[in-house]
Amino acid sequence: MTLRARLMFGLLALMAVCLTAAGAASVLALRSHLVDQTDRRLRAAQSLFETRAATALSQLAPLLHGAGLQQVVAPTDFVVEMREPDGSLLVLTGLAETPAAGSSASGSSGAGSSGAGSLLAAVPDLDGRIAAGAPFGVVAGGVRYRAVVGELPSGVTALVALPMRPVVETTGQLILIEVLAGAAVLALGGASAWFLLGRGLRPLRDITDTAVAIAGGDLARRVAHGPPRSETGQLAAALNVMLAQIQAAFEDRRRSQQRLRRFVADASHELRTPLTSVRGYVDMLRQGMVPPSGTDDALRRVQDETRRMGTLVDDMLYLAHLDEARPLARDEVDLAAVVRDAVADAAAVEPDRPLTVLGPSACPVVGDPDALRQVIGNLLANVRVHTPAGTPAEVSLRGPVDGQVELRVRDDGPGMAPADLDRIFDRFYRSAAGRERGRGGSGLGMAIVAAVAAAHGGSAHAQASADDGRGLTVRIVLPG
Repeated sequence: MTLRARLMFGLLALMAVCLTAAGAASVLALRSHLVDQTDRRLRAAQSLFETRAATALSQLAPLLHGAGLQQVVAPTDFVVEMREPDGSLLVLTGLAETPAAGSSASGSSGAGSSGAGSLLAAVPDLDGRIAAGAPFGVVAGGVRYRAVVGELPSGVTALVALPMRPVVETTGQLILIEVLAGAAVLALGGASAWFLLGRGLRPLRDITDTAVAIAGGDLARRVAHGPPRSETGQLAAALNVMLAQIQAAFEDRRRSQQRLRRFVADASHELRTPLTSVRGYVDMLRQGMVPPSGTDDALRRVQDETRRMGTLVDDMLYLAHLDEARPLARDEVDLAAVVRDAVADAAAVEPDRPLTVLGPSACPVVGDPDALRQVIGNLLANVRVHTPAGTPAEVSLRGPVDGQVELRVRDDGPGMAPADLDRIFDRFYRSAAGRERGRGGSGLGMAIVAAVAAAHGGSAHAQASADDGRGLTVRIVLPG
């Protein structure tokens, strides 16, 4: 059964219980009211009978008998029974039912009847009822009565009763009306509930359709927003946030897989060249194809290629470490001192290159000191490899300003094409000039610079130093 059907049947069941309870309460209240009215009429009739009518009726009964006595009393709904001390019974009936036995037909009297089947005979604990003096229910001849009984000073036992048929018929009519009205209310309520529940559950159907579409591959599908203060609207908003995160996770996974495939392909390509060179020189040495005078040169070339492969493997392992998002060391580092040390190392490697350092004497940042040294070393190595000897370079440090520290490495070299600038931080990417034998690196140095900056919560940017496209300026922004 659907949620809509369960809710509707539950609502109808609740309505039925409420209507039944309300109807039962109203029927009981009406019956209690009618019984109270009957009791008041009985008490009034008994009081009148005891004060005025008993003696007259006793005297008239032997004279008028039957119909004559009934005409004197006048038509009435009351049933009056009097039992003389000697046991004789006088029964007077008006418009009410007559007991089946012990009395005459309706509108007649039965003075001196035996009383078998009379109301007085059907009263249990007659003495107790006389002592209580309260109305009570009695059944005679299959008819229910409300009666009150008392004893007159002359020793006559008198009973005044009213049939309960009007009460039963009135309450029965009320029950019938309530059943019909309740059925109409349930029918109307069921139709209204089915319509309103359909509208109220429409957002859930939209969510189901969206889930099916997403399962089919449409990750951009979203749930239609409902009223923001409603439960369905809040659910739709929460689901859309979750779906956006899932889509972003899938996109990250797809990009990661693409990077991995590209990384493996590039690494295989980069390692193939030095391995081929090493294999070739080793085969030549084993076959004796290299003269003794060229053995040292061949072994040197093997050593260079091996060192190149070692550097490439180290860089790849370091990038893999950064890709795993392992937390870096978080120490307070004087970036100005790191810059000065890196420039001194670069000057020792290439003394003829003019290097300028600009910046404060101290610039504290929080980060990994080894990773920051590698960033500056890679930037200076990039200047050394891709610019002619003697080309000036400038390293400037500024900050902290607005919570940021900026490191710039600027050179006046030939610069890079705009297409190369866009891909300078890609892994294994080298410009055409960088691919020249003896000048190109592994193609991972600038990728490591960008990855370390991102791991510290910063960023890396590259642009031409001059308007004509000459020179290169790499800017690293780190949190201060």
